Amino acid sequence: MSPKKRLLVTMALPYANGDIHLGHLLEAVQTDIFVRFQKLCGNEAVYVCADDTHGTPIELSALRQNITPETLIARAYESHKRDYAGFNIGFDIFYTTNSPENRRYAELIYENLRKDGLIIEKEIDQYYCDHDKRFLPDRFITGTCPKCKAEKQYGDVCESCGATYDPTDLIEPACIICGNTPQLRRSAHFYVELAKCEDFLRDYIGREGTLQDDMRNFVTTWINEGLREWCISRDGPYFGFTIPGTTDKYFYVWLDAPIGYISSTDKWCADNGRSTDEFWAKDAAAEVVHFIGKDIVYFHTLFWPVMLRSSSINLPSRFFIHGFVTVQGEKMSKTRGTFILARDFLEKIRHPQASEFLRFYYGSKLMPNSGDLDFSKDEFISRVNTTLANNIGNLHHRTMVFCDRSFEGKVPDAPWDETIAAEVAKNGPEIAAHFDRGEFKLAVEKIHALGNLGNKYYQDSKPWELIKTAPEAAGTVMVTCVNLMKALAVFLTPIVPVLASRIEAKLGTPLTWDDYRFSLRGAPLGVTEKLVQPLEAADLEPVFGGGKNDPETPPVPEEQLIDIDTFGNVQLKVAMVVAAEAIPKSKKLLKLQVELGSEKRQIVAGLAAHYTPESMVGKQVVIVANLKPAKLFGETSQGMVLAAKNADGSLVIVSPERPVDGGAGVA
Repeated sequence: MSPKKRLLVTMALPYANGDIHLGHLLEAVQTDIFVRFQKLCGNEAVYVCADDTHGTPIELSALRQNITPETLIARAYESHKRDYAGFNIGFDIFYTTNSPENRRYAELIYENLRKDGLIIEKEIDQYYCDHDKRFLPDRFITGTCPKCKAEKQYGDVCESCGATYDPTDLIEPACIICGNTPQLRRSAHFYVELAKCEDFLRDYIGREGTLQDDMRNFVTTWINEGLREWCISRDGPYFGFTIPGTTDKYFYVWLDAPIGYISSTDKWCADNGRSTDEFWAKDAAAEVVHFIGKDIVYFHTLFWPVMLRSSSINLPSRFFIHGFVTVQGEKMSKTRGTFILARDFLEKIRHPQASEFLRFYYGSKLMPNSGDLDFSKDEFISRVNTTLANNIGNLHHRTMVFCDRSFEGKVPDAPWDETIAAEVAKNGPEIAAHFDRGEFKLAVEKIHALGNLGNKYYQDSKPWELIKTAPEAAGTVMVTCVNLMKALAVFLTPIVPVLASRIEAKLGTPLTWDDYRFSLRGAPLGVTEKLVQPLEAADLEPVFGGGKNDPETPPVPEEQLIDIDTFGNVQLKVAMVVAAEAIPKSKKLLKLQVELGSEKRQIVAGLAAHYTPESMVGKQVVIVANLKPAKLFGETSQGMVLAAKNADGSLVIVSPERPVDGGAGVA
């Protein structure tokens, strides 16, 4: 069967002069969710990326480290690939712009721009260092900002006030290599006359669906203000490609960087027996989709389309443009400890699902607009635990444990509830549309609502009672819950693929998008394992603060220490919660009915502020089994449920890592 659609999907190329951080990951995750959805639907979606390797910052960084630019970008390449892999970013190819393919396409596009009469040559004043015998690009010059008078600013932008300017505007300029004052000299450079393409650009950005509304207005304003000539050359020495017909002029990095989308596709096609024309020919039956940040819109929506049109190359049909990532409401900053690297997130946060949780958090907030996205520690914990742990994870656990216990580890061979099946069938196309439009936040909201529906259905149906009096009805409840979990696994796959694959393994069948429809009955189930381990504030302390020296958590005083015999007097056992209800007139207490093997008990627990009654049913908890009975609000409590208390006062019940026999002792 031929693919339904063919897409070439890209994210902006990370620069090879730095490590991957939370901002890079936002775009990588956004793109990856979109690509995984398309592939799940049976579309051919090729996810292309590469390191952006040329330019002055690369040369300067290599100079400072006393290594070659080639060594620098090789190290960055391995580092970037490793960091992206840690977050399950599924590139079809991750390549480099320092490649023979990229040189070939850069020269081709340059020659076609010339043939179209879009390139002119003119002389400009540029700083030259007599000591180092070279023209100085903007990053090789420092001086005082002409706007705010901040010292030691680069020759293109002031990091203090944000002003942009020409290097010749700097006050007291100095060569960054030797510190001497450079002199102005005339130098010839090549320019693309964008103004000649104004009508084409107006038509292109005005096409329905190409740009988000906020960005279309933004780019139109630039055009209305007048399109300036774009300098595409730099003087040597420069780390990049020599411009054909010259010996000391090089392509500006912003000319060959986006060409990396094409050259990386070319490499992938060569390795997979395909033709680049299938994706990039002007009449190709393929959709080119770009994911970029709002800081590089100018290059991608004005320069890039002109470059492509001159060579009869397929124009991008859609841009998804996102904003910046802030941390705890502030711009990422190394001095404030909010500049978080992907490597630190992976290595310092010990929670085994941390990378999946970050994918989910970003997905739960992403919409197709350029607004900034804040990474809040408290919101991160809340969103993950509310949806993944207490909603989806709870439904999975209570469903699969009940099937294991009451249906011999199988999906009951029974009809499902048509009302629930119809609700899933209604939501499926809507969730698909949200994914295709980049409305991931709305998709997550619908997924969460379906999880709520499943938990309420389970609680209201009371299968633990039906199994004793009407086992056929209990079978209907459980086959419905299993199929709902299957649908949720499908819907979650683009966002949290590892978590979804564990549900897939439990069901024993690979899933495609169409499998959200109810279809499973009378089938064996795999081993049940805990799907989600709740996220706690302590998990994030190595990255977000807190830690060993927190004055609120002093070591235990010696007089409070107990010996092993005293501890041995406490009987800790695992119990299954089979029913739960709120206690009238109490905001804190839940009345739980628990089973310890064949023994049944009632326990009153102060969990109402942290767990709903329905979320407790089906959970295995650890209780103090030899505690004297007590009366609370008129109800007898025959034990105590163990829970851990976070720094913010929230409680998380203590549960075994995987299901164990009811009544099992905790050693």
